Amino acid sequence: MKSSNLIKEDRIGFLIFHMFVIAFVLFLKSVVTFQNEALEMKFLECLLMGVYIYTFFTAKIYLEWLNSYMIFLYTLFLFNFTRIFLDIVNYREFGWATKFANFYFFYDVRNEIINVFLLVLLFTHLGFFIAISNEKISEIRSSITLESRRLFTNVGMALFIISLPALAYKMFIQLRVILRAGYEAYYTGILKGVDYPAFTKGSGTVMTIGFLIFLISIPSKRKFLTISSLYLMVKLLDSFKGARAIFLTQLLFIMWYYAKVYGIRIKAKTMVKLVGFTVIFSQILVSVRSKKIFSLDLVNTIFNFLFSQGVSYLVLGYTINFKHSIVGNGSYPYILQGIFGFKPQSLETLATTNSIADKLTYYLNSGAYLKGEGIGSNYIAEMYDLGYFWLIIISILLGIFIIKYEKYVVKNRFLLLTSYYFIPNLFYIPRGSFFGEGLIKNMAMLIAVYVLIFSFDYMYRKIEEKKELI
Repeated sequence: MKSSNLIKEDRIGFLIFHMFVIAFVLFLKSVVTFQNEALEMKFLECLLMGVYIYTFFTAKIYLEWLNSYMIFLYTLFLFNFTRIFLDIVNYREFGWATKFANFYFFYDVRNEIINVFLLVLLFTHLGFFIAISNEKISEIRSSITLESRRLFTNVGMALFIISLPALAYKMFIQLRVILRAGYEAYYTGILKGVDYPAFTKGSGTVMTIGFLIFLISIPSKRKFLTISSLYLMVKLLDSFKGARAIFLTQLLFIMWYYAKVYGIRIKAKTMVKLVGFTVIFSQILVSVRSKKIFSLDLVNTIFNFLFSQGVSYLVLGYTINFKHSIVGNGSYPYILQGIFGFKPQSLETLATTNSIADKLTYYLNSGAYLKGEGIGSNYIAEMYDLGYFWLIIISILLGIFIIKYEKYVVKNRFLLLTSYYFIPNLFYIPRGSFFGEGLIKNMAMLIAVYVLIFSFDYMYRKIEEKKELI
């Protein structure tokens, strides 16, 4: 027990140790050679997995299972490293790119992929150690210090419940369109052209605003579990459009909020159950979408899940392979597109935006792009576009930001409000854009909600004060 506490307290020592790890890994990668490329590639794959395991367990020494940094490590592995892991266990070779064509990444590209992954892991974790070096671990792990506001709770619940029937009806209309036109309709903008009944318009916005007000009210645990369950049911319905991550990232956000705000300590057994649910749920959705029978073979189901989710590394692979045509294009870097938001896939979008997901998909298969298919994005590929220097700097800053945000989010009501956007986005960036689906638009909405609710609260308090004087 004493030695465990000693390890936790020696954060500066761990920071110095991690710098040696970085130097050792980079030295090892540069000096170790093998007789053939196959053996060398296996070594590099194992090196990456070893660094990931080291990163995971050294983070777990200080953090809870549902800390945002830990969840980020889960999704980073899931979306980017799983096919490398599957190659190590001889399930499937990670050099084969299965999206759009049977394209093969040769040794130089695979080597560069692992180079980039190693740098991202090592330097994001360096940011983590820098962030915790001058922080009390108890403060990083601390739960909410804000007082509960019953007025906000009631207003938020009222808006949420009022909007629910209209939004549910709107979603059933969307699902009907999806079943007719295919899940690509989600990306081509067909859904925006649907003529919805008047009473359903704005229902999604009202529900979101209601849920935001509810979250920052610090509701009772019972009310939170009730409303958040209804919220997740809505997101589950949304996921049948074809975007599984909508539901899964929101589920992780709800679990993060529950653990963070109420000081709930999640056990390892609970995490195993969550992972099991995620695997089964995801594969059921895949079966429904592809009209195939769900497999009851557990090992095969897990491997298929890992393989299907690991598709995001292809974005980096293709970016490296076609860097002379892809990297450095456009009037501004790919990483900035998430600030401005995204548009439905079209030739007009290609001409007016600089999204790596759009540019890369169109480059690989223009016909598939115009039909609404896509390879998606990857924040690592967006950083690679800027070069190694900025990839390292941004990775360090990201590690610092996550820990600092985790500390202060429970001390400020506006920061807690922003968690609705930042936390799910953090979990999703390994297969999405660094700044999410429109930073400006989302922050404008959050600021507007914050100003609205606190203006209402101010007026309410003034009225109550006048009543007391009378």
